[in-house]
Order: sequence, then C-alpha cells, then structure tokens
Amino acid sequence: MARGGRKDRPIDRTAGPVAELIDDLRRLRGRLSLEEVGRRMGYHSSTVSRRLSPEDLPPLDFVTAYVTACGQEPGPWEERWRQAEEAQSQEQQEDPPSPRRPRWWIYVLAPAVLLAAGVVWLAAMDRTPQAVAAPPPDPVAGQGFRWTIDHLTVRLLSRRWTMAEPGNVEIWANMACPQGVTSYVIALQPGGQPVRYDCGRWQRYTWTGVARGMHYFEVTKSDDGLVIKGEGLVSSTTKVVEVPRPTPSG
Repeated sequence: MARGGRKDRPIDRTAGPVAELIDDLRRLRGRLSLEEVGRRMGYHSSTVSRRLSPEDLPPLDFVTAYVTACGQEPGPWEERWRQAEEAQSQEQQEDPPSPRRPRWWIYVLAPAVLLAAGVVWLAAMDRTPQAVAAPPPDPVAGQGFRWTIDHLTVRLLSRRWTMAEPGNVEIWANMACPQGVTSYVIALQPGGQPVRYDCGRWQRYTWTGVARGMHYFEVTKSDDGLVIKGEGLVSSTTKVVEVPRPTPSG
C-alpha cells in the first residue's frame, strides 16, 4: 500500500518473532507516514523509524503508543510483544554473545553520561511534590481531568490538552510500584521540567506560569523491566480543553 514519507526497507520475516512483529507494525501504518505517526505519539519520526528496526525489540510502551496512533486497540499487540520478548530471551540463553574487548571510548563517555543523568535527577529532586493524605477532589468543570496508567515500564505520555490563557498546572499522582522501585518522574511538556514523585502515596506538584498552548506530561522511570501503575489528576487555574485522541486517516 502506498503512503507518504520515507520508504521502509524490506524485512525478512523468517528471521524470528521480533522481525515478524516489526514487519506487521510497519504494515499497520497503512497510508500514514512516519512523520504523522510520530506527531501523534509525540516522537520524532527518526525515533519511530529507529524503533521499528527488526534487530531490536522496541519497548512495550512504544508499541502501545504506536498502535494507538495507528487507530488500533493495543491489547492484542501487547500480547504479541510479550511472545516476541520470550522468544528473544530463549534465543539469547541458547546462544550467548561472545565477550568483546573493552573499547577505550567507553571509559571516556561513561563518566559524561553518568554526570548528565545525575544532573537531570538532581533537577527533579530539587522540585519536591507535596504529600497529601487523601485522593484529589474532582477538578473544576473545564479545568482538568483524571488519568490512569495500567502498565508503565520506562516512559509514557499523557493525553494532550490546550490552555487558552497562561496559568498554573497541578498534577496529582499515586503510583503502585513493585519491590525495588521507589520513585518515578513526571515532567510537564513542553519545557521538560521534571519532578520526582514517591511510589505508594498521593502527591501533587504545581507548575506555575505555564504558557498558553498545547501541553502534556510524561511519566518516566529507570529501564529495569519492572511495571508500575496508578492514577492521578490534572488541574489548571485556567480553562483546559482536552485534545481528542487521533483517528486513522485513509
């Protein structure tokens, strides 16, 4: 089926479940271009293209966002992702990779990467949300909405909303985490201002002086393969209009 934008390279479906899954995900786009799908997901098209490589299994939250952007229900695709992950794990156990010689540039780049990550987390820690004893009340009509997250392993984007006037945005959250996970980060976008929330209790944080326009928030945690889930609320001091979820075109 013809579609706009860059062309995909053919995939050898006999290479394994991961290659077969990626090929089907590409076909799912139909006439949608990478640029259009990326815009709906909040990703750059180059990131979407890189994630749809048959060599590596993309994260589950990417697959869920991608399938939703294509106008399909993510449930069956999440099950296929788990099957591909299991098959990939079995292949790696049967054929472990040969040891590689250390490369000199790793010792140069590793400290810089760790320093950059530390700066981001310190910035998040400087912004401390307020702990609250009870769940949030319903938002004022037209000035907020509730949200839920059923499955998050690394990163997830919220629904988008628009604000006609500048104002303050408050985000409540209460995420249940497995043993070994103690916190997660919520960043109001655009702007990328991160705030570290603690697991297992209600907390809220207010971003002040938010400009008018379209906004969303992203929730991230360390890539440890563990799943967290929970609920929360977005509330604004000005009028909020939710952006409808995208529907497939053509």
